[in-house]
Amino acid sequence: MIESFFFDFDGTLQGFENHELSESTIEALHKLKQNNKKIYIATGRNLSDMPESIFEIGFNGYINNNGGMCSDANRNTFFTEYIHSDDIKALLEYDKKNPVAFSYMTTKNPFSINRVNENIEKSFNHFGLKVPEVINPRDLPNDNIIQMNLFVNEEEERFLLENVLKNSVGTRWIEYFADINPKDVNKMEGIKRIAKRDNLDLSKTMSFGDGGNDIKMLEGCKIGVAMGNANKNVKEIADHITSSVDEHGVWNALKHYDFI
Repeated sequence: MIESFFFDFDGTLQGFENHELSESTIEALHKLKQNNKKIYIATGRNLSDMPESIFEIGFNGYINNNGGMCSDANRNTFFTEYIHSDDIKALLEYDKKNPVAFSYMTTKNPFSINRVNENIEKSFNHFGLKVPEVINPRDLPNDNIIQMNLFVNEEEERFLLENVLKNSVGTRWIEYFADINPKDVNKMEGIKRIAKRDNLDLSKTMSFGDGGNDIKMLEGCKIGVAMGNANKNVKEIADHITSSVDEHGVWNALKHYDFI
């Protein structure tokens, strides 16, 4: 029997049409809690970039920055992993001659971008967010970067990971950008840390996701559910494919397995 549930946020809990949780998703989460199940968020977002309304649901913990930050139910962070400072220095040096759009996420500066291009504008519009103010990354410390986003295509991403960001890994769940994290960071590693802290049985876990950064947790949990709007490579490894986030995907999957 599944006892703990892990949910990606964008494209899984929150839809892309109205940028909020549907009534069916909220009801499904409350029913899980009523049935004494534990529920967690596992997202690429920074904790400070989560909408305040999400915390009213009463999640048991939060995995943010693709596993780079783990926090308890009260949002007290107990684990943080930073991108290697050599990678930050190398990217800043590369950027001098080969300008590239990227963002920084730190605990004090949740989301900072170095320049605005078409991909950045499309990305923030996709999530219904305002494009943040441009900040010179050379003015920020380079030893406390939790996560980065590269607003480049897949070919440029591969080049940068192979030649510049040698201690980092990239995951892509939307065409406009890739998430950049330390090589040993991913959502499944975050789940393991939560499991150790909260005494969870990993053989009794279920996860939901739609993007490339969800693959490891869908593979690592007992049951991995891909949303109907998920990328093809996510659907290929999932145990079950539900309907899309905007078509009651979370509710339908939980009903399918008789968990609600």
